[in-house]
Amino acid sequence: MIDNNEKLEKFDGKKYVGIISLVFIIAIFFGYVSSSLQPDQSEKFIESVFESLSFIDFNNPLEVFMIIFLNNSSKAFIAMVAGFFFGIFPVSFVFLNGYIIGVIIYVKGSELGILRVAVSLLPHGILEIPAVIIASAYGLYLGKLFYLRVFRSRSIDMKLAMKEFIKKFITVIIPILLIAALIETFVTPYLIYRFS
Repeated sequence: MIDNNEKLEKFDGKKYVGIISLVFIIAIFFGYVSSSLQPDQSEKFIESVFESLSFIDFNNPLEVFMIIFLNNSSKAFIAMVAGFFFGIFPVSFVFLNGYIIGVIIYVKGSELGILRVAVSLLPHGILEIPAVIIASAYGLYLGKLFYLRVFRSRSIDMKLAMKEFIKKFITVIIPILLIAALIETFVTPYLIYRFS
């Protein structure tokens, strides 16, 4: 019988973060290339994305901050816990986000210039993206544990695994996303203004 605690300690962060990061990079490339091949459809896609945010009062920084933080933290949490289902959701979640970023880089880069796009994405993205990738890596690992338990009859305590990863989510992911949301709310708009 496998010792549960020993199994959980064998989480290979570099391996799973590497896999998720590769998916993210491929998705950005795919989004960029597909946009260059179908620019009109990509512009409509981006318009629909921004229209979905029309309910936000951007003149109210506190509201913007809360929406950004709650949206990112809830989605990152779902990406992690939904990894139970063989890691399908976290991989799909990261791919979709990478694809959208790739489309934005092409569409808005052509319209506003790559520098302004970089300024609008990088200040908070350097924290937000790694946090989402780490949360999704946890989810992918949970998917592996679930697979081993169901199909390999391994004695793995999934409740213990979930408890450990929720603890890491609260102590690692949440603080990073909190800082990223503050930057996106108060710093990024200023930088966009300065470089416009």
